[in-house]
Amino acid sequence: MRSAMAPANELEHSVLAHVDREQIVEMCGQLIQASSENPGGTEERTVLLLQGVLQNLGATVHLQQVEPGRPNLIAHLGGGNAGGGVLFLGHSDVVPAGSGWDADPFMVRREGDRLIGRGATDMKGGLSAVIAAMAAVNRHAPHIPLTLICTVDEEADALGIENYISSVDGTPYSACIVAEPTDLTAIIGCRAAANLQVQISGASAHAGRPADGASAIEAAAELVALIGDDKQRLAAEPHPVLGPATWNVGTLKAGHGTSIVPDHAVLGVDRRLLPGEDPQQVLDALLSAVRNRIDGTETLDARKLQFHGSVEMFMPGFLTEPQAPLVRRVCAALQDLGAAGEHGIWTASCEGGFIAEHHHVPTVVLGPGEINTQAHQPNESVSISDLHTAACAYALIALRQYETSQS
Repeated sequence: MRSAMAPANELEHSVLAHVDREQIVEMCGQLIQASSENPGGTEERTVLLLQGVLQNLGATVHLQQVEPGRPNLIAHLGGGNAGGGVLFLGHSDVVPAGSGWDADPFMVRREGDRLIGRGATDMKGGLSAVIAAMAAVNRHAPHIPLTLICTVDEEADALGIENYISSVDGTPYSACIVAEPTDLTAIIGCRAAANLQVQISGASAHAGRPADGASAIEAAAELVALIGDDKQRLAAEPHPVLGPATWNVGTLKAGHGTSIVPDHAVLGVDRRLLPGEDPQQVLDALLSAVRNRIDGTETLDARKLQFHGSVEMFMPGFLTEPQAPLVRRVCAALQDLGAAGEHGIWTASCEGGFIAEHHHVPTVVLGPGEINTQAHQPNESVSISDLHTAACAYALIALRQYETSQS
């Protein structure tokens, strides 16, 4: 905890007193050791651990099988276990550990105020804080409904959240708190994210007579140049809160060898979208523009080049207005706990947009850990003090959100 608490009433004081940092540390360590790399493994060990802990608290837990060994978890606690109240959102998978660690990434280490291990920040620390908050609130106010949804595959293709929204009705919740690492800043919005794939088919030929073919790599270069031009347009037309939409060409796979004109190329492109933009329309416009560009060149045989594209993944964005009651409530809870209580916008994306859209609920991303300096890196770590502060903040938000809904 960054400074002394300032609970507003006796109930808040009792609930916060029940948030035990050592229990959070133990829970986080167990979750880290229940490895759930994606790709490369399954989330089942983590989910079964969560299921057991939540059932011991008295929660009603439903596992939703997305793929073999990959279950979503939906847990209701309090209020008759019928749902409603604050919805907490998390994910059970972590990115692969990779190399560069000082010790086993799935054997948690404690060094001073930090826990070290894959997923400590993203986001088993956040899940541990949510469970601690739910347990504390339910112990002293069992009439308050609380829900946790923990999805699989967030780090790759969002199969878990897509399965959830396609099979669960729009149960009303008063708010959604996404426990992703935000360094205890209340994130009130993020742009949508789309992974686009563009396939270019050309014509192979001997490198000694390149004019006999049509280079898919040269066509890809024209596509990349076109995207570069569009970056400038987007930068000049930012959203007043979310900032500009962006492009990033992340992968390019092409060719057979240096002596062969390449007849194929596949590009992986990231596009961050603003409200009102549709990923398929953005892709269609890109393909039309590159076709027009190729048709206007003298160095490429446009007749031998074909462009095809697909939207491989789409994660909707969201925006909760800065003056919305939920934002004020979240910031006030953080300030009462000695944190800065600031709000901001995320450059990353998360699954909160799915929930905001599906359940029509105000959404804020808030969690312990830092996404840019800790997540997805060797020796990933999280502050134990921030884990405790996050759990206390979640508890205060749940209490105050319920009190407001009843007034």
